[in-house]
Amino acid sequence: MSETDLLAVDGVSAAYGKVVALREISLVVRPGEIVAILGANGAGKTTLLNAISGVLPITAGRIHFAGQRIDGRKPWQLSRLGISHVPEGREIFPAMTVEANLKIVDAFGGGPTFGVADILDMFPRLKERLTQNAGSLSGGEQQMLAIGRGLMARPRLVLFDEPSLGLSPFFTKFVLGAIADLRRKGISTLLVEQNMRAALKIADRAYVLRVGSLVRQGSARDIAAAPDIQEAYLGA
Repeated sequence: MSETDLLAVDGVSAAYGKVVALREISLVVRPGEIVAILGANGAGKTTLLNAISGVLPITAGRIHFAGQRIDGRKPWQLSRLGISHVPEGREIFPAMTVEANLKIVDAFGGGPTFGVADILDMFPRLKERLTQNAGSLSGGEQQMLAIGRGLMARPRLVLFDEPSLGLSPFFTKFVLGAIADLRRKGISTLLVEQNMRAALKIADRAYVLRVGSLVRQGSARDIAAAPDIQEAYLGA
């Protein structure tokens, strides 16, 4: 792990029972950087995020964050170190109000401080829904709430899993724009996103997974310009 790396994944493998889902994956995320993880369904993208956030134990390799080895730690411990995971499906508390969903988070991550007012400034739609139960929100509003809740933990690194899934083009643009703005606050991002073209527009670098293995890495611009990537993933 270089001193300039915030996150370093080194030779990580993971499995679901006897089914190997990741094979010796290595990647880094630097402070203030957006790194995109690309690949088809089943490539291992969600598995990788789950391995980093402690949801899924790894079977080989090491993971370091801010100079500490973190593989084997529980998700709540990693949250307190400064890693927030905004999972696919959002996993908000539908029977609780928007405000309660935001306030339930422990803010010990060591990153920039976000209060409820800061989240409402970022997502004005939530200001109108503050006292509503989260389950009554639209899909786009729920995604805003999930992002806001992740930021309330004061993360230094946020793992986003398919943040635009099921959203309209308007909400997709708004949500990805909010993620891009985190860079200005010094927050790093590891982004799994179905809209790969949009992800590459806001990312600094990208890694490409295929059936659990890392097959490509480089600057987002170079990855987006590669003819084979365009043909396989970008609809060219």
